[in-house]
Amino acid sequence: MALWTTVTFLCKHHPLLPIIYTKAAACSSCRTSHCEEYGFTRSKIFNSSTSGALKASSYLVGKEQSCMQTDEVKWEDPDDGSGSDYDEEAEERDLDWESDWEEEKVGSVVTVDDKHDAMKYEDKLVTEVEQLLVPEERAILQQNGAANLDKISTAKWSPLHTLALSGQIHFLDRLLESGVDIDFSDKDGRTALHVAVIGKKEAVISHLLRKGANPHVKDKDGATPLHYAVQVGAMQTVKLLIKYSADVNITDDEGWTPLHVAIQSRNRDIAKILLVCGADKTRKNEDGKTPLDLSLAYGKDFKSYDLAKLLKLVPGSRHP
Repeated sequence: MALWTTVTFLCKHHPLLPIIYTKAAACSSCRTSHCEEYGFTRSKIFNSSTSGALKASSYLVGKEQSCMQTDEVKWEDPDDGSGSDYDEEAEERDLDWESDWEEEKVGSVVTVDDKHDAMKYEDKLVTEVEQLLVPEERAILQQNGAANLDKISTAKWSPLHTLALSGQIHFLDRLLESGVDIDFSDKDGRTALHVAVIGKKEAVISHLLRKGANPHVKDKDGATPLHYAVQVGAMQTVKLLIKYSADVNITDDEGWTPLHVAIQSRNRDIAKILLVCGADKTRKNEDGKTPLDLSLAYGKDFKSYDLAKLLKLVPGSRHP
């Protein structure tokens, strides 16, 4: 099979000067061509006058390519999500990640000298800041040996939610260790897990679930983290929430299931995941609309037919 191939090798006489590509390529210093000995043929080459970099293109590479670095490129059609299948075998592999924070803790090695330097820096920082603060400011600092949640929270701005959405896992854990409820909800009824899902913070989502966050909690409109994961198109999060027993047929206050949201967002891959995991494709919302009704309501375009075929052919759970 013919492949478009990029090959880089070194001139025997000038090993620090790379020769790129094929037969016509020559060392810029000694003008020696080395390509025939590697078995390359039918090539074109040009020299860039602006960058001075030697560039070329070649096709139909023959013979052995050992001892050389090659990058093979094969053409693939763009994936719009309409033709891919849900790979159940790869699901566990996809979900087997650790949060960035935990990977950092596992992979880091702290020496005695590092700890000593850190302590010295901290002592110096405390001294400098206390000198910068006026007496009233120093008094406030002395009154708050730990985080004072009453002073750093409002009905809208919860530090737990802010840290979850900003990916500050270390400080998030410190709040939880101080006794903050991991399922504490803001004025909209959203937990830290809700906002992490909306922000597509996969490391935080995984961390919160392992810490015991409830994946079934509804916000003030009855939407669960799974509803939001489907809405934002976070496929890995959808799989992870299902792994933690999220109900694929749970409804919000208007009777919308995650499958309704998936069809509304026209996301075939997520819709198929939900169906394979037991989503009820016959469930109607408060307006009496099934997921298929929503698909057909978009009109006669390719995606409408594609989703309709999916809903018709893929078996799903059926609940009374």
